[in-house]
This record gives sequence, C-alpha cells and structure tokens, in this order.
Amino acid sequence: MPGPVFRATDDRTVTLRPRQAEDHEFVRDVTNRPDVRRLLRSVSPKNQQAVADGYEEHAEGDDGVNFCICAPEDPVGHVGMWRIDHVNATAWLGAWIDPDHHGEGYAPRGTALAVDYAFEELDLHRLNTAVFEPNRPSQRVMEKLGFTREGVQREAMFIEGDWYDTFQYGLLRREWDGYDG
Repeated sequence: MPGPVFRATDDRTVTLRPRQAEDHEFVRDVTNRPDVRRLLRSVSPKNQQAVADGYEEHAEGDDGVNFCICAPEDPVGHVGMWRIDHVNATAWLGAWIDPDHHGEGYAPRGTALAVDYAFEELDLHRLNTAVFEPNRPSQRVMEKLGFTREGVQREAMFIEGDWYDTFQYGLLRREWDGYDG
C-alpha cells in the first residue's frame, strides 16, 4: 500500500510521498540498472537488504528527507535532500527517474514539489546540486527549474573508462518562482 501523499501538483498527476520500506524493491530494481547507476555513481550491486540498510541508516539521521515521485500513486522516481543545515539554511538536492518514465515530465514536476517544500516549509535559503557532465537531461531539469550553474569540477568523475566534469548548481529562495511546466 502506498504511503500518504505529502505534496501534489495542482492536477494531482504528480505526487510526492515519503519513501518507505515498501519502496525498497522499486529502488533496488531501478538503481541497479546500468543506465541509472552509472550516473548515480552507484558502482556496487545492491540487493534489497542493502537498499533497506541504506534507507534505515539514512532515515535514522535527521539530516535528510527522501520522497518517492509518483504518478499519481505508483513510484516513478526519487527526490531527496541531505546535509540540511538549518543554521545556514542550505541543503543538497538530488533526484532520479526510472528510465521507463523519462520524458514524461516527472523529473521537473516532482523536483519542483521538493523545492517548494524546501523553501516554504523547511525555510531554507539555498539549495545545491551537482550533475555529472554526461547527464544532460538532469542539467536541463535543473536549468528549467531556475538553478544557476555556478561552477565546474573538472574531470571529477571517472565513469566507464573516461573522466567527466561535475557541474555545481545553486538556487536561492528569492530566485524560486515555482514551476508551472
């Protein structure tokens, strides 16, 4: 049974719900796919127990939140925030979508719901994210949402035999005007 809806688009076609134990199988199946894990830098295979252990370890800490991006109830991806620093009002944000659902608008709409939450409810001032050079769809999503590319870590990631840059993005609360795409 899916968890409660935490946030939803106005038309309720995209929802966020807290990630829970019932999502471990979905997370395991998607993040073990070669086309996903290469861009997540998840190089070790993960069985369902490893996913569960990672979830429990992260869920016990108070420095992060994890959501399933759903359409409207079935999970299609994940968005999370970590290193939430309430003193400096910042956090890191990351998202992924099951490749079977790429191009359907879930990444920008689901991520926008998390950005709204960060600025409206967590009262953050700034969000940070990093995108590896070969992940052009994620770069487009961040730019579509108003994130500014602020820097480049040259040849910071070794992916399948090649070195790639990592692009650093930031978004300030005053720059966030929502997303209506």
